[in-house]
Amino acid sequence: TFSHSGRFIKFPEVVEVTENLNLTYSTLRRRLHDDATSISDRFNAQYLWDKGYTGSGIRVGVFDTGLKENHPHFRNIVERTDWTDENTKDDALGHGTFVAGVIASHGECKGFASDADIYSFRVFTSNKVSYTSWFLEAFNYAIHIEINILNLSIGGPDFMDEPFVEKVWEMSANNIIVVSAIGNDGPLFGTLNNPADQLDVIGVGGIDFKDQVASFSSRGMTTWELPYGYGRVKPDILAYGQSVVGSTIFGGCRTLSGTSVASPVVAGAITLLASTLPPESRWKKLNPASMKQVLVEGARRLPNSYIFEQGFGKLDLLESYQILKEYEPRASFIPATLDLTDCPYMWPYCSQPMYHGSMPIIINVTILNGLGVTGEIVGEPKWITSQEENYLEVSFSYPSILWPWTGFLGIYLKVSTKASKWQGVVEGYVELQIKSPPGPGETSFRSANLILPIKVEVIKTPPRAKRVLWDQYHNLRYPSGYFPRDALWVKNEPFDWNGDHLHTN
Repeated sequence: TFSHSGRFIKFPEVVEVTENLNLTYSTLRRRLHDDATSISDRFNAQYLWDKGYTGSGIRVGVFDTGLKENHPHFRNIVERTDWTDENTKDDALGHGTFVAGVIASHGECKGFASDADIYSFRVFTSNKVSYTSWFLEAFNYAIHIEINILNLSIGGPDFMDEPFVEKVWEMSANNIIVVSAIGNDGPLFGTLNNPADQLDVIGVGGIDFKDQVASFSSRGMTTWELPYGYGRVKPDILAYGQSVVGSTIFGGCRTLSGTSVASPVVAGAITLLASTLPPESRWKKLNPASMKQVLVEGARRLPNSYIFEQGFGKLDLLESYQILKEYEPRASFIPATLDLTDCPYMWPYCSQPMYHGSMPIIINVTILNGLGVTGEIVGEPKWITSQEENYLEVSFSYPSILWPWTGFLGIYLKVSTKASKWQGVVEGYVELQIKSPPGPGETSFRSANLILPIKVEVIKTPPRAKRVLWDQYHNLRYPSGYFPRDALWVKNEPFDWNGDHLHTN
């Protein structure tokens, strides 16, 4: 087994409506996000079913607590494997059955893609225990058998578990679309769980049936980059995760809540969407980046939630279907625009105007490279504005290589000396060029020119007496990464895991 001194993962029990069961925890333990509705009708899946799309030919891996052989709710349980030390493939807890049912049940509590091929990976014991080493072995097998979509209704706060993180990258590089729950540690900010906080993974948050972000749903930003940078936007997408109806161990239905429910909702929708493309061209178009592009561009933004609560909005299955029909490989930014005057969505960036002498704003933008698994930024990013005076100084940081399918662009905004006595709105855009190796049957490099509009409100420099200094570097500090503690349910102590930063703690 893999030994890692920083691993200390809690495992919240399934919460059925309002019942809280006892917590257990141990070293190297991942957790099931379940504090866990038939859900497909709420996303109008019937429209695609009527066209004959039901998930046929799509291989879906469910990493969870197992699944009963010949379960009456499933048409195609292709393979069940056990990666624990218990020598059984059955589900003793019901979580794995529920998650698989949301994706592919054809019973009374219908999932999204009833004809999908289901591969059950049992990676938790009946005592809710798992180890990183079990996941690594199961991930290798998922790559070997060429799983298309993999659902992880699990996670933990330790993004420094390098073998786990790197294996998730390897799966993405092998064109496996990984979907993961962002966690049930809301409403605090900076509480994202890994692997949902990774660039290449589709991180899913939860909402209720009033389209409000669930209080339990973890919030961004990512904390990998703190305290020396700024976190990325997560979650990527929201789906219903409260009082969702799904399958039970032997048949029948029940309701569960949690982001571990929202995750298979999105995984099921992705499976259904994938089946709408012709098999011969399906995987030439679909990859972790292109699928995330289709989802976030089709999503519906919620009116009263921040970007670090909702990401890019609520899943819209049919809008994403329309985008996918016309999709050609391309690269894009998320978010697609940076309007720092757009409140409340762009909180905390929109909470006050910028001025000369104020602390520079750092924005960590994700690059989705649907052109290929690897890519690079050509030349340097450019800041372009049509205004006569350039009141905004813009600089950048970025990786030399984009891999797998993703990268980032760090944007630093600072008001210039010229604007110390000026007030108004600065508008412009960042221009960036990306290239990737040729696709199948192609001879020339693929390329894309990206444009990122930026809008910032600037005011005259206020007198010193009206300014407050946030001293990020002389407050309570702790090792970057997860700080182990015994009382995992205590979330308000000074040395917590939310990130020592103004907007996460």
